Amino acid sequence: MPGAGFEVSRPPRTAQQSSGLRRGREGVLAAATALFRTRGYDATSMGDIAEHAGVTKAALYRHVSSKAELLHAVTGPMRAAVLTLLGSSAQARDRGVDMLAGLLRGLADVAADDPAGHALLWATRGTPAGDDRDSACREAVFRRLVDLLEQAVAEGDIRDDIAPRLIARLLLGAVAGANCLPGEPVSPSRSAVDALFGGLRPTSVAG
Repeated sequence: MPGAGFEVSRPPRTAQQSSGLRRGREGVLAAATALFRTRGYDATSMGDIAEHAGVTKAALYRHVSSKAELLHAVTGPMRAAVLTLLGSSAQARDRGVDMLAGLLRGLADVAADDPAGHALLWATRGTPAGDDRDSACREAVFRRLVDLLEQAVAEGDIRDDIAPRLIARLLLGAVAGANCLPGEPVSPSRSAVDALFGGLRPTSVAG
């Protein structure tokens, strides 16, 4: 008979049990994504998510420990994609305007791949960001845009009569705010990004 210092080990999960847990977590994440988008993060409770996913609250807490963890899980893939873009941009050694266009097109592409994650990461359609990592990611994008705009202005490729920080805010609004529109969410496209540059070029370049 084992002594008091021994713990009875649990049998390992079977492949079927592990698969069931994965499917259960995927259902919970899908339910959270839908409710965060339609009701907003603050207005959605864990009980709402459990009901929407068709599980009990006890079962829900087997997959996640909190609503903040759920938001982090939902936005995680989009945040990782955006940070990868920023890493690639930081390694580039082109003209500022070309790197700026490349970053914005990349943001448009990842948004098209995951519209729901895009909307929640950028806190659009009235859904507040509840995760500091999301905020840090958005701030990193903004800082990179400002740096590239300042470089492009210095190189004469972007007009110098508008503050780079203001332009960066406008560009972010165009890329991140497409899901704020009424009706079905609209992902920003590469063509829309290209159109933005028409008004940013100096008159001598644009003409």
